[in-house]
Amino acid sequence: MIHLDPIGDFAPHHPCETQELERHRGKLLRVERLRSKVEAAKAAAAESLSRANDAPEPHDSANTLFVALFDAHCRDREKLFEAMRELDEACRELHAASAGMNFVASLPHRPAKQLEGTAFHR
Repeated sequence: MIHLDPIGDFAPHHPCETQELERHRGKLLRVERLRSKVEAAKAAAAESLSRANDAPEPHDSANTLFVALFDAHCRDREKLFEAMRELDEACRELHAASAGMNFVASLPHRPAKQLEGTAFHR
C-alpha cells in the first residue's frame, strides 16, 4: 500500500495546491484499488486454468466438461486483461498528474489573491 503523506516538506500554501494534492491522492487510491483488482483477477484466472487442466482427458472439443471449464478460464482471463488495461490507464493518469504537481510545486509561493486570473486559480 502506498502511504499518502505528502513527500518531503511539501505543504500546500494555496488553495490550488490543496486541490491538486487531493486529486493526486484520489489517483493514487485508484491505482491501489486497481492493483488489488488485477491481483484478484490473476488469482481467479490461475484457479480456473488449474480446474480446466485437472479435467479428465481428453482435453479437446469432444470433452464438454473440459470445454466448459476452459471457457470459464477464458472469461476470467478477459477480466484480467481488462483490469490490466484499467490499471495501465490509471498509472498514465497518475504520471500526468504527478508531472503537473511538480510544476505547481516549483512555482514561487504567492498569496492566493495574486493567483487570481492565472491558470492556477480555480
